[in-house]
This record gives sequence, C-alpha cells and structure tokens, in this order.
Amino acid sequence: MTGIRFPGKLEVSTKFFGQFTVKDLLRLLTPSALVYILTPSILGFVFAAFLGAVWYWFTPYGQHLDTLIYNLVRYRTHQKKIEMESDPTSFTKIIRMSDDRAAALVKVTPTNLDMKTEDERKALHSLYRRLLDTVNYPVHIISRQNHLDLHDYIQKLDKPGEIRHDIRHQYMLRCREFSEQDLSYTTHYIKIFAERDADSLLPNFLRLTDKEIDEKPLTEELNSRCNEVIDAINSAELQAERVTDNELKTLNNFYPGTASENIEPNWTSFGKKFNTKGYRKSLYLSEYPSTVELGWPLQLLRTEGLVDITQVIKPRSSAEASNKLQRLSEKLNAEIDSILSHGYRGTNKLETLLEDTEWILDLLAERRSTAVDYGVYITAKANDKQDCIQTYRQIQNRLDTLQIQYTKPVLRTDQAFKTDHPAYGDALNETQLAPSTSAAAGFPFGTQSTRQDHGVIYGVDASDQAPILADRFQWSSHSMVRMGMVGSGKSYAAKIELLRSAVVYDNLQIIAVDPKQEYRQVIKELGGSIQNLDGSSDYSFPDGHICFQVEDRGQEENVQELVELVREIYSYVSQDSAKTLVLMDEARILMNDETGRQILNQFVLEGRDTNTAVTLVTQNASHFTYCREGREILDNVPGKVFMRHDRVPEDVVDYFNLSQRERQELYELKTGTESEHSEALLKISGKLDTRVKIESTDIEHRIINQGENQ
Repeated sequence: MTGIRFPGKLEVSTKFFGQFTVKDLLRLLTPSALVYILTPSILGFVFAAFLGAVWYWFTPYGQHLDTLIYNLVRYRTHQKKIEMESDPTSFTKIIRMSDDRAAALVKVTPTNLDMKTEDERKALHSLYRRLLDTVNYPVHIISRQNHLDLHDYIQKLDKPGEIRHDIRHQYMLRCREFSEQDLSYTTHYIKIFAERDADSLLPNFLRLTDKEIDEKPLTEELNSRCNEVIDAINSAELQAERVTDNELKTLNNFYPGTASENIEPNWTSFGKKFNTKGYRKSLYLSEYPSTVELGWPLQLLRTEGLVDITQVIKPRSSAEASNKLQRLSEKLNAEIDSILSHGYRGTNKLETLLEDTEWILDLLAERRSTAVDYGVYITAKANDKQDCIQTYRQIQNRLDTLQIQYTKPVLRTDQAFKTDHPAYGDALNETQLAPSTSAAAGFPFGTQSTRQDHGVIYGVDASDQAPILADRFQWSSHSMVRMGMVGSGKSYAAKIELLRSAVVYDNLQIIAVDPKQEYRQVIKELGGSIQNLDGSSDYSFPDGHICFQVEDRGQEENVQELVELVREIYSYVSQDSAKTLVLMDEARILMNDETGRQILNQFVLEGRDTNTAVTLVTQNASHFTYCREGREILDNVPGKVFMRHDRVPEDVVDYFNLSQRERQELYELKTGTESEHSEALLKISGKLDTRVKIESTDIEHRIINQGENQ
C-alpha cells in the first residue's frame, strides 16, 4: 500500500534570533553570569565565554553536558535499584508488579505481510488501527526474537523404532544443521496494564485498598481487557490467545534480576552471577519521515542477529490532545511570523509541523483517528559482545535507510532494561504525540512463526531460511491438498512428508492410494506392504504401512475400483482413533466422479474425529474449485500447498483470493527438474502463509528416485 503519513515531532521551543532556545541561552550565558557575580574580570569573562561555548556546542552521544551529568548522577544512584526491588510476581494469568500495577499478555499469531495484496494490507492496517482506537489503557506491542533451537525436537527423534536407522539419522543431521545456523524466530505479544491508584483507569468500585483482596479487581479488569483485545485482533488473518501459566512465568523470568552487572554507559550486560551470559544494546526512535510503509518494523526484525522491539501505545483523551494541538498551532504561527518579521528564513520545518498539527486536529474532529503517545524501543542482543555490536550496527544502518532518527539511551541502560522487560513499564518514557493511524503503521505481526517442538519439516522459508516445522495433527482438521502441474515436484514433496512422518510420529500408519505406481518403493523402504487393486471390495488392512496400487495405469475401469477402495479405507480408519496418514494421488480421478467426490468430502470432513490426516494430490487447484464438493473439501482443509502451475483459472484466483504477486509466483516457482530443489506456496489457515524451498536428505532422494525409476 502507499505510504502512511507520520507527523513530525510536535515539540517546538521558542527561539531567540531564530536560533537559540531558552536552554541554549542558559548554557551560553550561565558561566558569564557566575563570573559577573563572583569575580568580574576580563580573563574570567573570556574563560566563561569559552566554557559557555563548549557547553552549548559539545554534545557527546548527541546530548548536552548538563543532560549527561544529570543522567550520570541518576545512573550511579539507581543502577542497582532493579536488583534491590522485589521481583514481579507471576500468577496464573497476570504479573503482579511492585508499583501497584498488574500486567497480562496476549500472544498474537502473525500473518505474512509480504504475501498480501494492496487491499489486504489496507484491511490489516485498518484492523490494527481499530484496536488502538478501542483501548483506553496503555498497551505495549512486544516483538521478541530468540534462537531457533531444535535440540528438544531432535531428542524426541533419537529413539529406537521400526523405521530404518539411516532415514532417521540423516533427518536428525538435517535438523542439527538448522540448529547450528543461528536462525531465529519472532514471537509477538500485546502487554496490557491495569493499576490500583488514584490515577487508575479502573472503575471507582474496583479501587480497593485492602491488600488481601486487591488481587481480584486487578485480575477481573485485566481479564476484561484481554478479552477486548483478543476480540479486536482475531480475524481471518490474525489469531490471539491469552498467555498463562508456564509461558507467563517463563516470560517474567527471562531476564536476570538486575540491569547491569558491569557499569557501562550504553550497555546492559549480565554474566555468570545469574547463570547466563549476554549483552543488550538499546536505542529509541526520536523522529520519523513524513511517510512510512505499513509494517516498517519488519525491516528491523529481519536483521541478522536477535532483535527485540517494544512499541508503547498510551491513549490520550481527544479533548486533551486537541487542546494541546490548538496551543501548538498558535505557537507555531507566532514563531513563523516572528522569524519572518525579523528577516530570517528557514521556516520550512515549522510550516511542516503546522500542517501536521492541523492534519491531526482534522482527524480528531472527524473521528477518523484517536490520539496516542507513541514510542518505539529497539534492542540488539547476543551472547557475544561483538555479535551484539554487529547486530546493533545493522539496526542503525536500516534505520538510516528508512530515514528514521534514533537516540542512544546513554547512562539510561537501567531504564532501557526495564522498558524491554515484559514485567515492567515504560521507564524511558520517550514517546511522542501521534494519531492512531500513524502508530498503526508499525504493524509488527508480519513475521512467520516457525517455532514448534513437534511435527514435520515441510521446507525452508524463502524469506528467512528458517525451517517450516508443522504438526498437522494439531490443526483444526488434519488434511492437506497438494496442487501443481506435472513435473512441479508435488509427488516428490509428498514422499518426503511420508518418510519424515514415519520418523516423527509414533505408531503412525500410512496408507497410500497410488494410481500411478509411484509410492510402492517408499512404502517398501518403510517396511510396509503392497496390494494391487483387483476389482474386489475385500481389501485387507494389516498392521503397518500399506500402498494400494493399480495393476495398470490409466485404465478407465480403475475409477470405480478407486472409489470402492477409498470407501473401504474410510470404513477402516473410522474404527479407532490411532494416527493415520492417508495419501491419495491423482485426486482428480475421484473428483471427476460424483460418488468419489461425495466420499472424499465426507472423509475430509470427519477425518479429525478419527485422528486421520488426508493428503490429496492433484495437477491443478481447479480440480476442486469447479464443483460444490470440491470447494467444501477446500473449506475444511487447513493446509494448502501450491507448486508451479501451467495455468491458473479465474475461479481459482477468486476462490483463494490470490494476489497478483501470488498468481505470478505460481508460474515462476522452481521445480526439481530444473534446479536442486522445488518451491511451493504453503498456506496453513491461521498459522502460515509463505514461499518455501523443498529439499530432501541424500537417503530420502535415493529412495524417491529409486521408486521413480522403476
């Protein structure tokens, strides 16, 4: 979408001679005034003038000496304060803080902003803005990155079983390679506050003073606010849920209990004393360009290294904001007139601020936006100091590219630590007035979440090279459709999934319906059996994996045999709830038969009840979208894999609401016949929407090729 307007920093100081503020004049003249009062002399005035000039012009770290001295005294006094404070207490659903406040967290499952059309981006911006307009209490939008550690996942794979050792071993090696690549994943939270003091936003009847019972009103108010936020966020694109129990405790206890073990002016560091080691280096944003793109924080989250971003939203009443803006407008007009009347130039910035002020006043008057105090704090983190510095420099470079100005919180690392900590508030308090429509441009929920400790690796995300780990048995329905032209790699990818599923899931039975005689080798390598369709309806289902294949490919009479087979499989899996993966290649054969369509529709619809995951493989998505049963199947299938297509009918584009970019990508996705890997668009309802690279291990490739060459 087009850029979103962002106002300048709406703070204007009166300047004398068009150059000096009151503070500037105090810095320049205070030394001379002291000399005049104490010991007036020419030499003293010369030295005082020099001192005043240094005080005015010398700004290390972008700050004047008086500000640095104040922060130094404050830092020396308070640097250990966090260590002495009582730790925030984590309850089942809330974090009770030490300053009469409590906080709750809501986790947001993101969407892939890169895959969205212009209209979809506008809709997401509108949804997020409405959330900011809805809340009348402070919220922090937290995006936290952590290393993608597959250690627990690999541990679960390392177990005895019937699966061939070499298949399991090479898959585990591939997982270890991912763990060693220093990959990361991003988790998004909305932190919601409630407080119990005179300025509290709680209703009067909830403001209790009895310490023994004041937990209840805080909890009730936070519950209400969390439900309000979840209702505002939940949509077809975003999903939100409350953070509770162990996950809440983990967030609360993530950091050590002190801001700084080593006293440094621009670091937060901790070491062996807290059984961990790490470095954190923060900055805050001080001014934005006139327009920003929706989701601009994603550019920072894609920095190589670990980055945390906290966006602070503090609602302001429209009346209060309007009064301030009116006064600012009058001041800007007076300042511009004063500068012009004295023959000075350089009023462009003031005129731009005046336009921004009047623009926000119009938004508030027309109720197209609300006023908020908006602040953004960014932290680079790493176990190694040099790695932290490198990530920090990359953040600075990206901010420079985005033309966003930033400031280092020198001698304020304890405040930066608190602001970044999930259990504390905005200690830095570096916010600026902005309309909610501008603050909503900071939409952070555009990264893909790949963190899981169970499931199968379906490929590698093309945007960040992280493995896509998904457990289809945890989906609302366990089924998946794979679609792609001949030679696109859809059957190859389906075979990879079969091999890996046999490694990952205990007591899984795989049943392959194979009209092309392609899957028997995979089933054989997994220790399964092969049965030919012989026209009878008396099929056996022994323990273990099974491949049902036609005796001759392409025979017309195979249609009815396949229909009867699927009916038998459906009856068989309905008898218990053991994990079963049923793969049906050439699903178009069944979709072209009325009875076949009806059976597939019922099979997919009831698959979750019998713990059955159904995979349908076909050459084109139009084999489903052309008929009612096919569309109903797609409606009940969370997982959709699009390989390269040779044609994309309009009904497919309309049904899946494909963007122009996605439609073009369907023609351009790589296939295994032309490159070392194939590619696909992987869509998992409410969880994932991205382009993936599909690669096999050496043993997987040999098994699949051996079967295809027979």
